[in-house]
Amino acid sequence: MSATGDKVKKTDFTRPLSDLAGVRPPAPEWFEQAIAAPSEEGEVEVSGAKVRFSAWGEVGAPGLLFVHGGRAHRNWWRPFAPFLTDNHRVAALDLSGMGDSDWRAEYSLDLLVDEVFAVIEAAGLDKAERPIVIGHSFGGWVTLGAVERAGERLGGAVVVDSPLGVPDPSEGYIINRGNASAGPDRGMRIYPTIEEPISRFRFLPDQPAEQLYLLDYIAREGLRNITGENGDGWTWKFDPHKRGNFEIHFERELLRASRCPLAFIYGEKSAFSTGETINHLREQARGRSPFFLMPEAHHHLMMDQPIAFISTLRTLLSCWPVRVGG
Repeated sequence: MSATGDKVKKTDFTRPLSDLAGVRPPAPEWFEQAIAAPSEEGEVEVSGAKVRFSAWGEVGAPGLLFVHGGRAHRNWWRPFAPFLTDNHRVAALDLSGMGDSDWRAEYSLDLLVDEVFAVIEAAGLDKAERPIVIGHSFGGWVTLGAVERAGERLGGAVVVDSPLGVPDPSEGYIINRGNASAGPDRGMRIYPTIEEPISRFRFLPDQPAEQLYLLDYIAREGLRNITGENGDGWTWKFDPHKRGNFEIHFERELLRASRCPLAFIYGEKSAFSTGETINHLREQARGRSPFFLMPEAHHHLMMDQPIAFISTLRTLLSCWPVRVGG
């Protein structure tokens, strides 16, 4: 599979697809081949919610699970998963409340971790050896939640540009305390045409968007067509009431004494790769965990530097985790 292609440049961070008016931008051959690669589509029920996933590669190969970020979906990983199937059974899930998975009345980190382990089993990622989980942003928090609860069931965990902060000496990493009164719910807006929400789509946090074919793809895959009392049209798939207002907390020794090997990939130009936070993280990783800082990459680094991201993952997985003995 070729991994070359020209960039389509755009500098409007707020609405990078607006000038295209809903027309699909040109895409390189590697991308078209990747999204056309056959996948197995499945679902598993977790505490009353159906959780959807896609899988690539042979059952029995070492398992690899991708976990998307907030308000994203499993198809953020579809352009990249086929590049890893030579040596892995790869899967990506839609966390509940996002993508094609069911919405819940209440969400929690524990439930999302349940979903991770349920998909690992349902997709056959644990048939050869303990699988590796890779999580981006919010998905990195879910990944660390899985490590904290049952890291011994994992062969490794890769955190991709997740904001962690510096731990409190007594409380650990307080990512989110939860806030049930975070403001009124605005509900889900319905757009009369698919072109309008695509034109409005943007990254959060804002960053440059040069690979418009990737942005357009994840925008389209994040929309659903509906018919109902409130009108007909297109709306985003994520649950607008979710908001992540549940507590996310990790023990202060998690990174130094995790139950499985950890690795970290951050964008050099990400807002989360500067200051005392990243210095703390690199200090925790030193001598224990691989730490990659991808040049010219922002927070959504796989969408920003896709070929570099593929190369980074291939390099990491070729020599990590280190296995001693036979």
